[in-house]
Amino acid sequence: MQPEIFAAGAVLWRPGEDGPELALIHRPKYGDWTFPKGKLKRGEHLLAAAQREVFEETGIRPVLGRPLAPSFYDKEGRLKRVDYWCATPAAEEAVGEAVDPREVDDLEWVPLADVSDRLTYERDQPVLEDFSREAARDTVPLIFIRHALALSKADWFDQDELRTLNQRGRERAQQLEVLLSAFPTGQAFSSTSARCLETLLPYCAAEGIALTGLPEFTPGTAKPGDATARLDEVIASGKPAVICGHGESIDELVAYASGRLGTPVPVGPLEKGSFVVFHTFEGRLVATEVHD
Repeated sequence: MQPEIFAAGAVLWRPGEDGPELALIHRPKYGDWTFPKGKLKRGEHLLAAAQREVFEETGIRPVLGRPLAPSFYDKEGRLKRVDYWCATPAAEEAVGEAVDPREVDDLEWVPLADVSDRLTYERDQPVLEDFSREAARDTVPLIFIRHALALSKADWFDQDELRTLNQRGRERAQQLEVLLSAFPTGQAFSSTSARCLETLLPYCAAEGIALTGLPEFTPGTAKPGDATARLDEVIASGKPAVICGHGESIDELVAYASGRLGTPVPVGPLEKGSFVVFHTFEGRLVATEVHD
């Protein structure tokens, strides 16, 4: 049976005196205590929905970490799937004006040891168990993106490195600005080709971070081993990073990073404009997610 209803949310947490404290919301309509979540709007991406719903129900802008086990349950005869992420507050946590009191009238930060007893629904327990099973909650993302759709080679009469995104590619770059902002912000690297730089430019401009074009990530300009050597430096820095490249090279970097982080994970060839997120903790891979 395939899900008919899709929703997204997060287990929002912060450090407490005796360990993590989790944000539980109270919904007066149902009289329940649960994690913030909500249904996707038509055409909305899961990552965008998770950010929006958590903010609307808590007044807190979430920074997403590793994905958690999705929840499945019956909703009036239809199968509903809810995707969750670990998340931390992006700024000072407080229920803000964004929260409609008719939807959520209370938020409490509950110590991890007490959360199970406070949750209203049994279906939330596996999500809590997944959060609790792994100490790697404060993960560092390493994101690989294949550049968005570009103008056809047949319609381009200049150097291929200068070939730009087409209209659909520029629209995807604008969407990536929102999707990539869901994760911790750090470094941004790209091939020196215009279509790769353009793919990341809206995101970098919005986040106020430098975008560095590197010949090591540019096919035809790098010496053998240059790309993996540079990637080793990025991983060793321990900082969040986004890397945009070409189909012929980005899949090789994904495969190398997977092995380098100690857990080879099969990730198929990335489509144009799609990306894979490696969530790392202390130099090892703890979770992987791929987004179109």
